[in-house]
Amino acid sequence: MESYPQQPQAELTARREKKIPTLSGPGIFWVFIIIVLVLTAVAINLLGNPGGGDGLASIPPSIDETPGETRQPRLYTVSYRAGVFSPTNLKIHSGDTVRFKNDGLLSIRVVSDPHPEHNNLVGFDSIGDIPQGSYFSFTFAAKGIFGYHNEKNINEAGTIIIR
Repeated sequence: MESYPQQPQAELTARREKKIPTLSGPGIFWVFIIIVLVLTAVAINLLGNPGGGDGLASIPPSIDETPGETRQPRLYTVSYRAGVFSPTNLKIHSGDTVRFKNDGLLSIRVVSDPHPEHNNLVGFDSIGDIPQGSYFSFTFAAKGIFGYHNEKNINEAGTIIIR
């Protein structure tokens, strides 16, 4: 048998290089959008509740007020903007007046709960639409917890707590 000179054998090896992902092109744009949305949601959550952590707003009694004194009725304002009544929950006293101010773009109609009867607090109804920049005032005489809503969108609602 003839022997052939041995030729060196070539060895092939494949190498995989780890590629580090980079944020460029459209990927960085979407990351930026998500960060902006998260920060906006946090800001709305923190700044959108002027009444404090429990969602209730009220003016504390003055220091010189004594239990035997007659309390003067007060005027409170509930603003409506972008589908939200602010404050959403308001603590007041019997005899106080609440002004529902429409700071939104569209007209609203404020009525008492429940929908569609609106009989939780008889007489609590703005009767007609409240146009942008206008308001509806109501003096609360009865004590209790009374819900209200925008008749044009019943999911836009709030509560008045009368002591």
